Amino acid sequence: MLKLGGIYKASFYDEFDHIEPKESTIRIIGLDQNEVFYDALLSDNKWTFSGNLKRKSYFYRMPVEYFSSKAKQIDFKELTTDEQKCFRPDLPMRFGRTKTVDWKNISENGIESLPTNIANQQINTYKIMLVPHGPKGGIKKSVLVEGKANLKASEIVRAAINIQKPIEGQENKGIGFFRLGFEKGLPSYYIGNYIDKAGNNYK
Repeated sequence: MLKLGGIYKASFYDEFDHIEPKESTIRIIGLDQNEVFYDALLSDNKWTFSGNLKRKSYFYRMPVEYFSSKAKQIDFKELTTDEQKCFRPDLPMRFGRTKTVDWKNISENGIESLPTNIANQQINTYKIMLVPHGPKGGIKKSVLVEGKANLKASEIVRAAINIQKPIEGQENKGIGFFRLGFEKGLPSYYIGNYIDKAGNNYK
């Protein structure tokens, strides 16, 4: 059973470079039923993310099933208070997802067209960094979104429309937000469609 803070030995095949798998030491820093976020131990014996909490970072991620088949737990190290603050494993990996509206029509018809069950979703933080995309899909500069209390999905959708207006680089295939990593000590999410950019249709 996978565990937050678990340290594993794993060999993952690089499907892009088609290179032989290399054994790595990795640590789970985020986990739900579908996906794993993990840190990697570098050659200087420092962790990629844990050793750089003050900089902008985008998490490594992998489907739970694949991770489980390739990784063997060798140790455990509970997340520190500072890691908990940056990694925020308590936050959803994806939220605000619906196929009933898309960015074009919600921009034209207003936030009222957002389904009530999506609009009322609450995120357990009042500050996030929201990351838009350009017309060719590249990541653009992130924008701080904050409220006076824990943010609702409706507030974040409204901010996303203003941040990425006109909505560029988004196909009209539903809407959604997906955890990217952290920046300035705050969780970052990218503005997306119903399915994530890797083509995963996680619930």
